Amino acid sequence: MKCWMMFVAVLLCAMPAAAANRCYSPDEVNAEQWLRLHSELMVITVTCHQSSTGQDLVAAYTGFTKSNITTLHDAEQTLTAYYKKAYGGQGVDRLDRLRTLLANEIGQQAANVSSPAFCAQRRDKVIALRNAGLPVLEGEVGRLRAAARTLEPACSDKVRTANKG
Repeated sequence: MKCWMMFVAVLLCAMPAAAANRCYSPDEVNAEQWLRLHSELMVITVTCHQSSTGQDLVAAYTGFTKSNITTLHDAEQTLTAYYKKAYGGQGVDRLDRLRTLLANEIGQQAANVSSPAFCAQRRDKVIALRNAGLPVLEGEVGRLRAAARTLEPACSDKVRTANKG
């Protein structure tokens, strides 16, 4: 029992030191926020199905994804490279974990206020961003960056981080 407790103590002491060496660059923070936006639009689409005027959100979400596929792919590549460097392996598992955490976070927001209230607040965002130009989308990503947390700490202290768990 004593040996097991010593192992746990050593492991716990080593974890903060390793975590302290991991942080997102500004490009990595930006990449995560692009994926956050994409996940938010996905959750809105799955939860709400139609805009306030009856437009199909699946078609709008698909259009958004197709229009921004290069940016989304670049964001995934940026984070996969970071995760590979920070954690070893291919980095894809960590990217999948991030995508799941983002979707769950937004899904929890919907659950906290009820689906009808969530949809009343957000359903038209998918339509608004479907054909938005890069300046509008970068503005939205910037708004998310200012309001949201990141999975990993930013190398700068100007971005909040999500609780790990």
